Amino acid sequence: MKAKAYNNKAKPTALSPHGGTAVLEGKPKRVIVFVDGSNWYHKLKKLLNANRNATKDEMKPPVDFDLRAFAKEMASPDTLTDIRYYIGKVRRIRGDDKSELLYANQQRLIAFLQQQQIQLGFGNLISYPDGSYHEKGVDILLAVEMIRLGLEKKYDVAYLLSSDTDLVPAVEECRRLGREVVYVGCSLHGQSFGLTKACNRTILLQTKDVTPYVPPKLL
Repeated sequence: MKAKAYNNKAKPTALSPHGGTAVLEGKPKRVIVFVDGSNWYHKLKKLLNANRNATKDEMKPPVDFDLRAFAKEMASPDTLTDIRYYIGKVRRIRGDDKSELLYANQQRLIAFLQQQQIQLGFGNLISYPDGSYHEKGVDILLAVEMIRLGLEKKYDVAYLLSSDTDLVPAVEECRRLGREVVYVGCSLHGQSFGLTKACNRTILLQTKDVTPYVPPKLL
C-alpha cells in the first residue's frame, strides 16, 4: 500500500518558482534523494518546534513523516526515481534500557521507510562510556553511493538532505561527472555554506514546507 500525502497541494516554498530543476530538452530529469538520517532528524525537529508554545512538550519528528510524498513534491516537475536513507544501525544490548528503546524506535522507523519503498543504507552507531552514541561510516557510505550512482548515470539530479560539510568533495566529484546536486538545508538549523557553494542550488526549508507531511493527529 503506497503512502499518500497528508496535503497534496503543499510544495516547499524555497524552491524555484518553476519547481524542480530546469527541464532538459523537454524531458523531466531523473532525481534521487539522498538523506543523511540523523542530520535530517535534527532539521525536522527544529522545524516542527519552531512555532510551538514554550509550555508544550517538545515535538519529536514522527516515524510516519511522509518522506516519499515530500520528496516527490520537492523534485517536481522532475521524476523522483529513488530515495536513499542512511543511518547508524543500533546494536541491541539486552537488559540495557537505553539500547532497547533506541533499537525498538529504529525498527519502527525502518519498517515505515520500507513500507514507503525507501532504500536503506547502514553505518555503525557506537556507544561511548559517557552514555552518548555517535554514528560512524554513514557519511562515507552516502558519499560513495552518490558518486557510484552518478558514474552509473542512474540520476541527473541528486537532492542532498544533509548539512555535513564532509560531503563537499563527493558533491564536487558528482558535478565533475555531469550530475547536478541540490543542497536541502534548514532555515533554522546550521546551513552549510560549504555545501551551498559546492552545489548547483540550495533549498532552505521552512516550517510550512514540512508540516503538510506530518500526520494531522500530531499537529
